[in-house]
Amino acid sequence: MGDMFFYGTLCHRPLLECVLGDEREGVQISAARLPGYASYWVKSQSYPMIEPLAGGHAEGLLVRGLSERAIARLNFYEGGFSYCIEEVTVEYSGEFARADVYFPQAEQSKGEPWCLEDWAKIWGPVTVIAAQEVMQDFGIRSAAEIAQRFGSIRSRAASRIRAQDAAPTTLRGAAVPSDVRLHKASRPYADFFSVEEYELTHRRFAGGESAVLSRAGFVATDAATLLPYDPVRDRVLLIEQFRVGPFARGDAQCWSLEAIAGRIDPGETPEEAARREAQEEAHLTIGALHPVFNYYPSPGALSEFLYSYVAIADLPDDAAGLGGAVDEGEDIRAHVIGFERLMALLDTGEVQNAPLIISALWLARNRDRLRAGA
Repeated sequence: MGDMFFYGTLCHRPLLECVLGDEREGVQISAARLPGYASYWVKSQSYPMIEPLAGGHAEGLLVRGLSERAIARLNFYEGGFSYCIEEVTVEYSGEFARADVYFPQAEQSKGEPWCLEDWAKIWGPVTVIAAQEVMQDFGIRSAAEIAQRFGSIRSRAASRIRAQDAAPTTLRGAAVPSDVRLHKASRPYADFFSVEEYELTHRRFAGGESAVLSRAGFVATDAATLLPYDPVRDRVLLIEQFRVGPFARGDAQCWSLEAIAGRIDPGETPEEAARREAQEEAHLTIGALHPVFNYYPSPGALSEFLYSYVAIADLPDDAAGLGGAVDEGEDIRAHVIGFERLMALLDTGEVQNAPLIISALWLARNRDRLRAGA
């Protein structure tokens, strides 16, 4: 049995319970503090750091009676993030105890004093959902592998949070949790995307329940798309880039004409993602955002959910050019074309990208209004 002191996110009880799993039975948890230290937000990040401070103390939890497997689960969760374990003396209920603590090894920039309650309001739910996916790989993948794809895991978790904001049910039937029963789930592949396989049953329109069905879902993160439009010049900006989807299909033309697009990062709104991607992909600062539609492009198997916008922008001739985030392997060319040319590209089939087609048709419907307000 072992004892550990936590000063950061693992003080959030739902997260700690998720990481411990069944090994949480029998452990004793007490409020405690570590004298001679203080905890702070890591600057511009969503997690804390700890460092020595004369006369200070870091508030946290003392968790006692941890089994070897419980400690292994904790080490797996924390193991990919450059932490080392050191033994310290902590104070709890007027007594002192020895306990192990995760101390960061990498140098970090100190922000404001750490506040667990503030963190939990913003990051608690998404971190717990991300931890559920992480801990499903305990004993299967290494902590280093998890750390490499943790950004994608958190993005998928943030998508699950947004999915709880359900759309209307005025024509379709309103579902309740008991309408679908999950019998078995597995994740045979997980990296930037993941593939999940299910055995499930669901309610039938005629009444009763379906037979057990085997289904697979390609799990991608939510994304924002943006079609910049200059109502004065009556122009749009399109981007062109290589796409692996057409390549995998065997399409000879693997470069696609598209709207600006990118995944929505955890802690980011769809609108913020759209503006960030406009800068990254086309070095473009945009004005007012006009929502187009929010939709699943292919709900038969793909979890990806898109938030599409048309944005007001200034598009002179030199707005075209090269862009993209080099560190993400992006190689992007921007085209500035007139509205009529855009419609012609749809008619000839040269545009084969669904978000661009949807946004272009929305623009055709609302173009006169946007031009009148320019």
